[in-house]
Amino acid sequence: MKSIYYSISLFIFAIVFTACVTSKKTSTIVGTDYDAEKDCTNHFVLPYGSVSMPGKWNKDGGNLISGQQFFKNKDSIGVAIAFNPSSNYEFNKNGALTGFKFAKAFYEWDSKYFVDHGLNRILIEQDSINNFIVYRIYGNTSQRKFDTYFLIGEKNKNASNFSITYTDKWTEQKKVDFLKTLFLVKKEG
Repeated sequence: MKSIYYSISLFIFAIVFTACVTSKKTSTIVGTDYDAEKDCTNHFVLPYGSVSMPGKWNKDGGNLISGQQFFKNKDSIGVAIAFNPSSNYEFNKNGALTGFKFAKAFYEWDSKYFVDHGLNRILIEQDSINNFIVYRIYGNTSQRKFDTYFLIGEKNKNASNFSITYTDKWTEQKKVDFLKTLFLVKKEG
């Protein structure tokens, strides 16, 4: 009888141990702060990425599914920021796509969704050295006008996804430059 209890206990322990070992959850540290001295807003999702945005930006909600954090500045310009492991996306579950190959695959996957729903896409810039793509999705749906500029980039198996929602307060070039600055400039301090 003792050996049956021992066998059952060992079996239960093996199941629990296996479940714990195969779990791939990573703890994250998330934060946002405004540095008045440098006039920049810092946002981080460690260990996946961080960004320093020029000026003061206030949090304006978020999306738990995509990991996006939304921000608005004093001019009501909306920005979305998401940092995720590149293997979090259905087209890259095995994590094999990295660098520019990941950025290209993300662009195809993401923009196809919008095109399939009646919107238009324009590829604005590709940078295979720095591993990012900038594109625009625009058009009208039955619910609203859509005009968003995106930058998707990959560094060290981590995806950075930045976007600026509809605004006529910035030129296209200013939107593109802002997105590139977020990706290319390392957060100070």
